[in-house]
Amino acid sequence: MTAINSLVILVGENEARLTSLQKAVQSCDRSCVLASDMAEMVATCEDSISQLVVFVSSDTSGEMLEHDNALKAVLSKYLMVVCLHEPSVRSVASYFRHGAADVWSDGISQKDLTESLSRIQDIASTRVQRHQYSGDLEKTNLDLQESLRVLKQDQIAGLEVQKSLMPESPLTVGDYEISHSVTPSLYLSGDFIGYNFVLERYLLFYFADVSGHGSSSAFVTVLLRFMIGRVIRRHITENDHTALKSAPEGLLEHINNQILATGLGKHLTVVAGCLDTETSKLRYVVGAQLPRPIMIVDGKADYLPGKGKPVGIFEDAVWDVAEIQLPERCALVLLSDGVFELVPDKELADKEKTLLQFLATSSNSIENLKDALSVDFIEAPQDDVSMLLLTRGM
Repeated sequence: MTAINSLVILVGENEARLTSLQKAVQSCDRSCVLASDMAEMVATCEDSISQLVVFVSSDTSGEMLEHDNALKAVLSKYLMVVCLHEPSVRSVASYFRHGAADVWSDGISQKDLTESLSRIQDIASTRVQRHQYSGDLEKTNLDLQESLRVLKQDQIAGLEVQKSLMPESPLTVGDYEISHSVTPSLYLSGDFIGYNFVLERYLLFYFADVSGHGSSSAFVTVLLRFMIGRVIRRHITENDHTALKSAPEGLLEHINNQILATGLGKHLTVVAGCLDTETSKLRYVVGAQLPRPIMIVDGKADYLPGKGKPVGIFEDAVWDVAEIQLPERCALVLLSDGVFELVPDKELADKEKTLLQFLATSSNSIENLKDALSVDFIEAPQDDVSMLLLTRGM
């Protein structure tokens, strides 16, 4: 048990009362020092937590305390006993209410004084423990704040790396234009978008949403870019028009095997496509991405057919490639599922219908898409909100 400081400070102006109380306290094996006022007491006190201060007060009604804010402050801070000449019930209650450890009266018996000092011993131990806990908590909070600061710096740096891996937006090829926007829920995003124009003919793109958020999901997006980039570089190096004409056939199967091999426990939904700009044929594959790709023609928006399993869960999974002919004026919109949070409906089917209405007349630019969905007004999105827009003749 923590011992209270053996030196007791007696504070007051009445010398006779101070001397009498000093003798009583010293008879309990305590040393005493006298202070004429609170300022001298503060200068004398070595430890406001466990050193006992006895204030010899002339107040009998408690009214003096009610109007003395300085005394209230001292009572709340110091281990203090108040000694009253003729204490009333009201005055005793008032001093206890404002933090006094005990209230004595002039002429307190040796027995009562000994018992009070024993109780104050317990109070001092509690105050010391609480002070230690408070200090430990403050240190823990400071350590936590520093850890969060470092984590924030790391994530901001990671975000810059992630941004550098994204393609320049927009990319224009003849009467086609492709652009994108990513609004992460955290500093790092689990969504990733890529597109390339290769062999002066093929516009390749992919749109992925990795499960989860934060650093682990962002790491998978970097891995994804590396895997797809390696495939694209091989096609370019080998001038492989045959492979590109059939792309993205086999791409999701390749990514699926690679993700499973990492053992990261992550999976992703994805849409990948290859547009032949000479024939305007678009071949695409959908891996459980919601919402599905949206095609907008003449102010009417519809979901393209296509479904498939998520990537990174099932071994030996296969995905079907669909093919469509793009009209002379059209827009293809890909969205992450975070966009559903921006639609007011409750049921998914209703959200999908409302989404088509929002986008039908807002597809000529990525900024118009963001305005239609109020993306820039989101302060703290619960999920990443990403979009890719491919337009022709718009």
